[in-house]
Amino acid sequence: MSISIQDSKIVIQNDYIYREIDISAGLATTAYHIRPNGEQRGDFWYPVFSFESNLPYEAAVSIGGKTYEAGPWKHRLNWDREGAFAVTKVEQDRGSFGDILRLTCMGRHEEIPPVELVIEYEIADELPLLTKNVRVYNGSSSPIVIDNVTVDIVRLFEGKIELSVFSDYYWNIQKEDDYYVPFSRFEFPKPIGMELMPGQHFETFKCYEAVTSGNKDEASIILHRLYKKIAPWITTPQIKRIVASCNTYEELLEIADKSAEDGFESVELFVGQLFTNTGDYIPRPDLFPHGEEDMKKLVDYYHSKQLTVLPYCSTTIAWHSTEICKTHPDWQYLGPDGLRFSPEGLGNMCYQSPWGDFIREKLLHLLDHIGFDGLGLDGPYHGLPCLAADHNHATPQSVEFMNWMWEKRFFKEVTDRNKMITAPQEMQAMFLGMGQRPGGYREEDQNEMGGMNLVTQTRAFVYDSRYKDPACATWTSCNLEMYHGHSIEPSEENPATYDHALGGMFGYGHSGVLYGRNTYFGENTKQIFNKWISFYKKYRKTLAGEMVHLARPNGYEPDAVMHVSTESEIPAVLVVFNPVNAEKSITLELPIKYAGFAGGEMAHIEKIGVIQLDSRGHGNVTLTLQPYEIAVMEVNRS
Repeated sequence: MSISIQDSKIVIQNDYIYREIDISAGLATTAYHIRPNGEQRGDFWYPVFSFESNLPYEAAVSIGGKTYEAGPWKHRLNWDREGAFAVTKVEQDRGSFGDILRLTCMGRHEEIPPVELVIEYEIADELPLLTKNVRVYNGSSSPIVIDNVTVDIVRLFEGKIELSVFSDYYWNIQKEDDYYVPFSRFEFPKPIGMELMPGQHFETFKCYEAVTSGNKDEASIILHRLYKKIAPWITTPQIKRIVASCNTYEELLEIADKSAEDGFESVELFVGQLFTNTGDYIPRPDLFPHGEEDMKKLVDYYHSKQLTVLPYCSTTIAWHSTEICKTHPDWQYLGPDGLRFSPEGLGNMCYQSPWGDFIREKLLHLLDHIGFDGLGLDGPYHGLPCLAADHNHATPQSVEFMNWMWEKRFFKEVTDRNKMITAPQEMQAMFLGMGQRPGGYREEDQNEMGGMNLVTQTRAFVYDSRYKDPACATWTSCNLEMYHGHSIEPSEENPATYDHALGGMFGYGHSGVLYGRNTYFGENTKQIFNKWISFYKKYRKTLAGEMVHLARPNGYEPDAVMHVSTESEIPAVLVVFNPVNAEKSITLELPIKYAGFAGGEMAHIEKIGVIQLDSRGHGNVTLTLQPYEIAVMEVNRS
């Protein structure tokens, strides 16, 4: 067992984390060690890093402007606050990743509000991970409004402690504590105004505490491997295109035929391709004279071609011209001075009005009765304020929390149906069920430029963004027709831009998305298209691993990435871009250790030969690339 209990001392432990909690007089962490490369010898613990020997408290709840801490009754240090809760029950269980500890806490005296806290820890068996969340129960006979909940508090020593703390909440949960300086607490960033009726409870975000590394590349690889364990639905992306230029039912069928023939696996039918508008979701009568019956036949046809198909839709956008918005303008967010928000921006409809039930039923209907394979969402909630007094949020500040709760429930309903979600949402949404999000490119760039300048700029931003989330959980933009006024300017006569655009998508490990009615324009671009489709399918398992950053794109020197996987037969693939019309050379240091190679091992690199890795598992290569060449090389064991 990873959790041991002896009297009032509880130890939570795996190969990466050691956390000791004392519940004899309140409750407090009395030791917290992390050791990504440490050793345990017999009964002795050798941590690589340690936190403070005592944490101020384990959790806290704020009610009526006052904070009540689940901490020690008397602090060892010069803190005069006393803990408000005593542990009344200790339970053990099994979770998704390992052992679970639950500590039920009740107020120590009558001055404490009658709430019960259940603090839950899960220590992973094999992963460098500890999770924590808090459930708050109202044990009184009257309503109680919860202002906030602190899930954990640690002293991170910014940049010096190899612990990454993240959550499934959309916004930054880390705050510096004004009293326990310099500790960082992890709580909702704004008051949540959660009203609990007698007997009701709610659960906080899940706080993930992961042992990583002080090296930026290594830390991202460790985290991405964790993300794929936490959110396995991100690990099987499909080769996808988006179409936004069909005007007849026959054209929609032709898109299915051509997509299947070209090797695509998924199609999203973009704005206006299926419905009269975004909001009412009425099938276009010119395309579907028999309404949903005809739309279901279209979906069935895509399925007959072994294609998944997603409709463009939104949980928060209703155009002002829609019937639903004209009939119920009060369902929109109400901003300062009585202003309403533009539906062309971030979304204008508030989940906490009757719109929440309306759109939930509408979109689930598309999945359950029409048979769509998922939802291509746009405009999810991004933090708009709402001052409407007749909506269900308690205060304007509580909208963020309640909308997160709405999306958490809705995303789970979709994934429980084995359906997919794509959305321009914060990366934390992947832990709620989102499969893919934008991979770092900027739509604003497409307002201003096209051609190779756009392609290189996009690749540079995507390169940076891959530190944040893995390629399998993201898409990038490859616009083959006008989008916001520009495209990559594909050309049969000068196909280098087309090659680099597709290479920047598939070569960076992304499965999509190609935007346009035509995916190639002649024999030259067709050959390039087939090359990259074949590349992705051949190296799919390796690309589902992690991306190692080697050389950032700057538009005038070669740039490079390497994909690594410890689970694929092909452990690594090197992709190098020459963005200019001249021969260029580059020397790269390859940390092949991330593909599972040991120091001193021999590696065979396609087109180069066998190299010996140094003691760290790194090897050096020098490449010469022809004008605009993109070099792809397998790395295997010799």
